[in-house]
Amino acid sequence: MDKNELAQKNNFTLMGLQNQVTEAALEVQRTIGPGFSPKDYCRALAYELKLRGIAYESEKSVNLPYKGNIAGQYLLDFVVADSVIVTILSTEEISDSDQSKLKSFLKALNLQLGIVVNFASEKVEIKAVHR
Repeated sequence: MDKNELAQKNNFTLMGLQNQVTEAALEVQRTIGPGFSPKDYCRALAYELKLRGIAYESEKSVNLPYKGNIAGQYLLDFVVADSVIVTILSTEEISDSDQSKLKSFLKALNLQLGIVVNFASEKVEIKAVHR
């Protein structure tokens, strides 16, 4: 398989994961609606991902490397299939800062795709973030 074929396969896989996470988030929103804490949505999304057979880690602890040292340690809401970071919010809107932070985590973990899911309103807001 040449580099272009491998890149296309990886993009398809990431698109498939993005679609699966999006569908799971939409189901959570349809079922419980807006107004709850991010932790509540994390628990609901974890259960929905489990029901769908989607591999994930929740509250994944990651180190922020800096020149051979550790500059900090953070908990990510989800890492899906060792490939996609998912951040859960329940705020007025997804900010540029939320997206920039996710891009930084993608870079630190050498991943290509992140998804921010905001459950604050009647219609769930979902944004894909690419590195």
